[in-house]
Formats: sequence, structure tokens, C-alpha cells
Amino acid sequence: MTVETVGGVLAAALGRAGNRVALRAHGQLRTHAELLANATRLANALAGKGVRPGDRVALMVGDRVEAVEAYVGCFLGGFVAVHVNDRLAPPEVEAILADADVRAFGHTAELADKVAGSGADLVFGIGGAGWQALLDGGSTRDPRVARAPDDLAIIGYTSGTTGRPKGVMHSQLTMLRTLRHMPVHFDLRPGSRCAMTGTLSFVAGLWGVVLPHLYLGGEVSFLAGLPPDEWFARMLAEGSNFTYVPTPLAAAFAEQAHRHPGVLRTLRSALHSGSQLPPRTVRALVETVGGRFAETYGMTETGAPVTRTEDADWTAGCRADDVYASTGRPVHIAEVAILGPDGGALPPGGTGEIAVRSDTQFAGYFNRPELTAKSVVDGWLRTGDIGHLDGAGYLYVTDRAKDMIVSGGMNVYPAEVEAALAGVPGLAEIAVIGVPHERWGETVVAVAVAGGPHLDEAGLIEVARQRLASYKKPTRVVFVDALPRTASLKIDKPELRRRWAAGELS
Repeated sequence: MTVETVGGVLAAALGRAGNRVALRAHGQLRTHAELLANATRLANALAGKGVRPGDRVALMVGDRVEAVEAYVGCFLGGFVAVHVNDRLAPPEVEAILADADVRAFGHTAELADKVAGSGADLVFGIGGAGWQALLDGGSTRDPRVARAPDDLAIIGYTSGTTGRPKGVMHSQLTMLRTLRHMPVHFDLRPGSRCAMTGTLSFVAGLWGVVLPHLYLGGEVSFLAGLPPDEWFARMLAEGSNFTYVPTPLAAAFAEQAHRHPGVLRTLRSALHSGSQLPPRTVRALVETVGGRFAETYGMTETGAPVTRTEDADWTAGCRADDVYASTGRPVHIAEVAILGPDGGALPPGGTGEIAVRSDTQFAGYFNRPELTAKSVVDGWLRTGDIGHLDGAGYLYVTDRAKDMIVSGGMNVYPAEVEAALAGVPGLAEIAVIGVPHERWGETVVAVAVAGGPHLDEAGLIEVARQRLASYKKPTRVVFVDALPRTASLKIDKPELRRRWAAGELS
């Protein structure tokens, strides 16, 4: 019996779609047939340079058609794609490449300054003359190889609460399940046209949006960075059926949809996820686009989202306590439980840690079995998020046990920022918290104790800018005489957040 692989399923789908447009990005265009041909040549070219099935190939890419070809090429060749966020600073990139022990490292040209010290045996450019030369060296033979269901397909890195990156492993099986589930989850139909406002900086955009559209013979148009009016102009021109609503642009999306109702003639789904929207913004979205709007909850470890709102949730018959503050109910492939301090499940209304179990759940953290065992207990993933279920089964995410900050849909771990700033001359102590922000959901604030006279806000922010991805840097630094502490002498971050909310920090 032939075992299905991610590469095999994608190759069959691309072959069926043939000369339909698959990708549009910044003036570039690829058909499904061209994408398959280039991915095939890449897989064979890398194999010719000694990369073997199961070897890890890191990819750090911008939103280019060649970037998608690189990922598909890895799947065809049986290589494990290691996703590296292109927004990371060079020290962060080096840490991930070392942790993953990669065999090869591909990057788009604009990221060349981040590749020094990669440690990879083979470094190659994606796009441009070098890319074409690499493809020209690869044959057109079918590169697909047998892989077992439990063999790895991709590793997506997410930062740890200790500041050390952790590689989230997805197997051939979980990736295939995600690929086949997402069309159901997002109400996608064959040939669906996607207005892609997310970027390939984040691995979920790849396996959750781009690949499912290719699997359906659809089309992905990369629009990240466009102002809302141009976003809508492109959706009108291209007849988009699906789009993602980033947190910072949610209010503008509702406004533009009201101004340009013609978009709704083709748009079937407008997804939001990643950080909590104010209920009034959700209401404005629903009033404008109706049941096309979907709120979801998931994470890198779950592969696919585990909860979703449905069309009927926005009607008078919805039984949720407050659907506008909810992430919906568990989908058919997932379960959600709320755990109390003793690890037992709480009844509806009880607030505790959110635990999930799903068919698309990850295979563990790369080379970190102790962390995997701590995070997955009896098959249930302990998310570190705090929330509750109401009597009708709707999930409400109210806090994060692990202090993670979600700013504009992007995860920021305070420990990372604190570690980056540790040792700055004149800095005695620092604590990083997330505070509410109208546009971004949350923003990063550092509360610092100065140990010398020459420390200032601008200087600390600049240090963070040099050492971290830009979205992780503090937008404010507040100086205090001393940080509050708990009875066990730990810094009391809930108290810092309370003081911020009360206006006591300025």
C-alpha cells in the first residue's frame, strides 16, 4: 500500500490544476504547473547537493512566489522544512538554526544580512539569478520518496517563555490532516481565490491558508502591507473568496466593506485569529459582512484552529453568553477543556487553563522531550491560556498564564525581551508586560529600575530594536524606584498591569 505524503498530495493537486493561476506576489505570477515544475527541480537540485530525505532545510523568506516553491520543493523531496520568521534579528535566527541542526538554509535576497553564522552546509538564495541557476541544475524527474506517517514534514519555531526558541514538529500525518481540514474550517471551495493579508513570516499562514488553497486548485494573492483601500480594490478586481482580517486593520476592514459592498458578491469567508478583538469591533464586522466573519482559536501546536464561530452564531438564536467576546465552539476534530489547579476539568463557567486535544495536534517539541511531556498530558495540550466555557460550549480566552503578549496577532514573550535587555549599562532590573492597545490589541511596555544616571527610554528601545524583531521591542519604557514582588520574591506582573490600568505608571 502506498502511504500518502504531503509532497505527493500537493503534487497531485498542482498537476490537476495545471495552467490555472496559483500565486500572485508583487507583480510575480505562477501557475500551478509552473509551481510544480520549479518545486520539482529544486527538490532534485538539493538532492544532487547531498540533501537527503529527513534532513532539515531551513527557509527564511519574504512573500515571493519562489518562497512557496521552496516549501513545496522540500515536501516533494521528503526534506523537513524548518520555518524561520524573517522578522527575527540575526542572533535569534542563529539560535534557531543551531537548535534545528539544519543541513541547508534558503533565504530570499532581501534577508541576506541575516544569514551570517548559519552553520548550514549549504546556503542558497531564493529568487534571482542564483535561484534560477539552482533550478537549472535540477532534473524534472519525479522527486517524491516514501515517508512514514510519523516522519516529520515541518518544524515551526515559536519562542519559549524562558526565551529559548522551541521547534513545533508536525508530521506527515498531522500536516495532511490540516491540509484537508482547513477547507472545511474556512468554508473554502475548489478554485477558491485568497486575498492573503498575512505573510509567510508566520508558519500558520503557510499550512493554514496557502497550502489549502493550492490543494483546492485555488489562487493566493499576497497583499500584506497594502492600505485597506488598495486591499479592497484588489479583492474587487480579483473576485476574492477568502481573506484574513489582521487585528490592526479590523476596524478599517469593516469601514471599507461598508463602502465597497461589491466585495461581498464573491467573498465567502473573512477570518480573524491570533489576538482578541474588542467586542464592539466584532459587532461592526458582523453588521457589515454577516456570517462571512469567523473568529477562531488555535496555535502553532494545534496545526489547525480548534474553535470557530459559525454563521448561525451571529443570529438571535445563538445561545452563547456573549458571542462577540467568544472564539466560538470546538470544531468537529477537536475538544476543549478548562482545567483547575489540580488538573481536573472544571464545569461550565469555571475559569482555568485551557487544554485542547485535536486530530491536527503537533508531534512534540524538537529535541525537547521533557517540555513535550510537560505540555501534553494524556493527549491534552496545556495551552498556558486562561479562559472558560459557557453553558452552550463557547470558549472565552481571558488571560495567558505564561505572560505571553499578543500584539497585532504576533506573539511576544516577556522573557525574550527581558533577556535581550539584560546587561544594558545602567539597568538594574526590568519587567516586561503587555498592556491594552486600541489598534494592536496589546503593546509591549517595559518597567525598569535604573542603576545609573545615563539610562533613558529611547536608549533602551534602540537596544531592543537591534537585538530583537521590531514587533517585540517595547513601545514604552517606564522607570520606577522598585518593582513590586510577591511573597516568594518574584516580580509581581499582575500588580504592574493593575498599576498601568489605574494610571499609576507614567
